[in-house]
Amino acid sequence: MSKRFTKIVQPFLLTVLFSFLGIQEVFSQDVTLKAFVSKNSVGLEEQFTYSVEVSGKSASLPEPDFPAFNDFFVLSGPNPSSNIQWINGKMSASKTFMFYLQPKKIGSLTIGEASLNFNGKTYTAEGIKVTVTKGAGPAAQPQKQRSQQSRSDAELSGQDLYLKTFVSKRSAYLGEQIIVTYKLYFRVNVRTYNMDKYPANAGFWSEEFELPKQPKIESEIINGVQYNAATLKKAALFPTQTGELKIDPMKITVEAVAKRRRSGRSLFDSFFDDPFGRVVQKAVISKAVKINVKPLPEENKPADFTGAVGRYKFRVTADKREVRANEPITVKLLAGGTGNIKLLSLPELSLPPDIEQYDPVSKTNIKKDGQAVSGTKTVEYTLIPRIVGSYEIKPLSFSYFDPGSKKYKTITSRSIGLNIIKGKQTLAGGSQVSGSLNRQEVALLGQDIRFIKEYSDFKEIGYKPYLAGKFWASIFSGLILFIGFVFYNNRQAVLLGDEKLARSRKAGKVASRQLAAARSLIDSDKQGEFYKAVTQALQGFVRDRLNIELTEFNKRSIQRELGSRDIAEAEIAEYISVLEESDFRQYSNSSAEAEDRKNFFDKAKAILTKLEKWI
Repeated sequence: MSKRFTKIVQPFLLTVLFSFLGIQEVFSQDVTLKAFVSKNSVGLEEQFTYSVEVSGKSASLPEPDFPAFNDFFVLSGPNPSSNIQWINGKMSASKTFMFYLQPKKIGSLTIGEASLNFNGKTYTAEGIKVTVTKGAGPAAQPQKQRSQQSRSDAELSGQDLYLKTFVSKRSAYLGEQIIVTYKLYFRVNVRTYNMDKYPANAGFWSEEFELPKQPKIESEIINGVQYNAATLKKAALFPTQTGELKIDPMKITVEAVAKRRRSGRSLFDSFFDDPFGRVVQKAVISKAVKINVKPLPEENKPADFTGAVGRYKFRVTADKREVRANEPITVKLLAGGTGNIKLLSLPELSLPPDIEQYDPVSKTNIKKDGQAVSGTKTVEYTLIPRIVGSYEIKPLSFSYFDPGSKKYKTITSRSIGLNIIKGKQTLAGGSQVSGSLNRQEVALLGQDIRFIKEYSDFKEIGYKPYLAGKFWASIFSGLILFIGFVFYNNRQAVLLGDEKLARSRKAGKVASRQLAAARSLIDSDKQGEFYKAVTQALQGFVRDRLNIELTEFNKRSIQRELGSRDIAEAEIAEYISVLEESDFRQYSNSSAEAEDRKNFFDKAKAILTKLEKWI
C-alpha cells in the first residue's frame, strides 16, 4: 500500500518542487518598466496609443498598475502582447499593455506614473505630458466608404526621423577630452543611409571610436515617445585652442519606407494602412554645438609641465640593477591614463658620462573602450656602462593638469642605483673590453672601407644609340602609350560629364559585385543580408541601365520601360516576381534553408542574364 502511495504522490511532489523552484527563479530576476505614447502632440478629436512595457529574464512577468486616465477617453485597453527571445542561450521576455486614448479637453495634459511592485521592490515609469490642440481629424467613416477613399503618401517629418549630436560637456579646458556622439532617431522603416558631410571640427584633435559596420539599434523613449536609436559616429575631441569653438553638424541621406496612410482617424485605421508604402530619400542634418574652451590656469603651473591634460600614472623601471661592464641595460619610462596619449611628452634621462646611451624607442598604445580614450606611452632607453663602479639614475618628474580637481599634479619616480662589475677582460684603467665593436668603431669602419664594383658595362667609342632597335622600340612604345592615355582620358571625361551614361556602363559590374556578395552569404545565417544583396543587384541593374530614379522605380514603370524594348511579358513578370519575393524575404521572419537560398540565387542570376541581352 505504501509503495502504491509513493508512486502516486512522488510525481506530484516533484512537480510542486520544480514549480516552486521555477517561481523562485522568476522572483529572483529584476524587471524593467517603461511607458510611452505613439505621439505627444494630438488634436482634440484625434486618437493615440499609450503603452506600458514590462521586461525581464523570465516569461512569467508581473502585471503593472496603470495610471488613472482622468483627462482621456479610454477607447480600448489594456490590450496585452508578449515577446520572448533567446540570444546566446539566455532568455529575455517582455509584455506590453496598450491603450487607445482620446483627449477630453485642450491644453497640456498629463498621464500619470505607471507602477509595479515586484519582489519587495517598487518600479515606476515616469508620467508623460501630451499637448492637445484644437485641430481635429475627420470623423470616422463607414468601412465601405473608407475602402474607396484615396490614399496619400505621408512625408517623413522631424518627429519620425532626426539626427542629434550629444557632447559629454559644453565647457572644457584646453586639451581636455570631450566625447561627441552622433545618433539617428527614427520611427519608420530605415533601409540604409549614406554619409553626405563628415564633421570637420576645426580647432580639435580628434580620435574616432571604432563602431560596428552595421549600427546597433536600441530602443529609447524621448519625451514619452518610443524611438529606435542608432549611433552612427562617436569620437573623442581634444581642443587645441581656447575660446568658443563649434562642433560641426553631420549630414546624412536616409533611404526609408513612407507608408501610405488613410486620412481617417478611426481606431481601426491602422488595420487598413498600406503595408508596403514607397521608398523615399530624406536628407537629415544634426545641429552644431558650441563649446567654451578655457585656458589652463597659470597659478601653480610646474616648470616641467609640457601640456598633458587628463589623469595619468608615471613610473621608471630598469630591467637589471647589476651588470658587467659593456653589457646593456634597458630603462623604461611609462606614462598611462586617460587623455590625449599621442601628444604626451615624457622627460629625458639624465645619465653620468661613463654610461653610453642609444637613441630611445617610443611606443604608443591607444585604447578606445567607448567611454573615453586612454592608453600608455612607453619610451625605452638602451644603456651600456663602460666603467666599473656605482651609478645613480636620478629621479624623473612628470606633471599634468587634472580637469576633475582643476589642479596640476606632479609624479616623481624613484632613483635607480646601478652596480657595474668587472667584465671578462680588463684594461689598465679599469675599462672593460667586449668582443663586439662599439658604436664609434662601427662608424669608422663604414668610412674607411668603400664598396668596390666588380663589373661595368662599357661601350665602344663612337657608339650611336639611336641606330639600335631598342632605342626606336622604346620611342614607339612611349608614343602608343601616350595615344592610349589620350583616348582613355577622353572616355573618362565623357563618363564623368554624363552621369546617366556612366551608371549605364557600370551597371553590369555593380550587379556582379552584389551577386558575388550574395553568393558568399548563401551558407551563412545572415538571411536578411543575403536577400538585401540580391535585391540591390536586381533593382540596381535595371535602374542604372534604364536610368530610372529611385522614387520612380515601381511595378508600373518597370513594365513600361522593359516593355518598350520588346522584352517578352513572361520575362518581365518573372523579373518582377523575383524582385518582390527577394524584397519580402529580406524583412520576413521566416527562415530559408541554404539550399532554398541557392536555388533563389540561381533564379535571380538567370533573369539578370536574360535582361542583359535586351537592355
